Amino acid sequence: MKKSTSTSGWTLIGVGLLLLLASGTRHAKLVARRQSEHLQEVAPEDTTPLVAITTVAFGGFRGLVADALWVRANKMQEEGQFFELVQLAQWITQLEPRVPEVWSFQAWNLAYNISVLFPEFEDRWRWVNHGIDLLRKEGLTHNPNSATLHWDIGWMYQHKIGMEFDTAHLLYKQKLSQQIEEFFPEGHLPQTELSGRTVQNIRDRFSMRPGHMRELDDEYGPLDWRMPDTHTLYWSTRGLPLARDAHRERMLRRMRMQSLGALMRRGHTLTDSQTRAMVFLPRFDLISTVLEEYQTFIAATPANRYLQQGYENFVRDAMLLHAEYGRMDEALAFYRILAKENADLPETRAMFQAFVQQELTLDPAELSQDQAMTRVVALIRRSHTEPDPIRARGYLQMARQIHRIYQQSRVNQEHAIRTGLPEFDIMVKLLKTLPTT
Repeated sequence: MKKSTSTSGWTLIGVGLLLLLASGTRHAKLVARRQSEHLQEVAPEDTTPLVAITTVAFGGFRGLVADALWVRANKMQEEGQFFELVQLAQWITQLEPRVPEVWSFQAWNLAYNISVLFPEFEDRWRWVNHGIDLLRKEGLTHNPNSATLHWDIGWMYQHKIGMEFDTAHLLYKQKLSQQIEEFFPEGHLPQTELSGRTVQNIRDRFSMRPGHMRELDDEYGPLDWRMPDTHTLYWSTRGLPLARDAHRERMLRRMRMQSLGALMRRGHTLTDSQTRAMVFLPRFDLISTVLEEYQTFIAATPANRYLQQGYENFVRDAMLLHAEYGRMDEALAFYRILAKENADLPETRAMFQAFVQQELTLDPAELSQDQAMTRVVALIRRSHTEPDPIRARGYLQMARQIHRIYQQSRVNQEHAIRTGLPEFDIMVKLLKTLPTT
């Protein structure tokens, strides 16, 4: 009986050794497949020490621990315990660093939920900037091939900083401008090659590659890197080759084209050195390039209704932008493009004139901040470039009146801070610095 037991034991040991050897032969194939399927985007030795420790310490139980923390995190979010959620989310990121949604959740909490709890705008900016840094400096360290995280970063610039939904958005724009001016005082990439130190500093500060910045600048430049939409263009463009499904590719493509449309309307900024007030100007030179890009994509994907809608919006914006500056022949050309896409718009000059007249005479109180900025800037610029002094004075008076009506239509102080324009005299002073040709 003892002999039989001993024999069985040695048999089990032998089977175990055979299985161990067999599993060893599969290791190389598993590693190769993980790489081909992008399941391990960062080598273990390149990750942070804390992630390496938790990976070894918890082993296969990491998922169970992370699931338990996620349940607790969801409850905290429902209860509005955002500060407590920060530490919990940090633990989750260390347990599941290669899950992009973990970083998205944490960054959203910092930039959106926590930032608005502070009345001081400087404090809000620190949390917003922290959320962006978390995505680009930590999230992308563990998930460099994640299209999701590239979209998230682009969205932070496009929505949180670029739009006016947050009362502190003007400060965010000023802070971004100051960050860029530390490297490029005028906001533009220099024509000369950047020094190795500058390249490294840009990578450390913004997690951006100057080579890719240069490529975008060569295609759409000169880009003003103080503008949040320029950063949205960068991150959406960088993320597009990484998209592994049609949905994510469509989202990144839409973000990219939206950023180009925004740069057409407000692609350059002037900043008052004393008040830090900012005035945005359009870039007419971008229109033909972006129009061709839209037409190329639509020809390749004719059934994409989102892209088609974006194209029509872009054409309409280009038409109205030309009309604002009195370039009626160019505006008519874009109206005819729009009419071909819309059967309700006859291609006659009379209908074009009626359409433009209706748009350009909207009550200033009904304009968005972007529209009001464009209209006032266009009239001031026309007053500076008009050779007839009487007409020039008329343009300036119209600009002042539109500015006054728009500002008076802000319903309260918060609304005025969030959607208001700079003081009229400051806008005039800044725009006088531009050449009149």
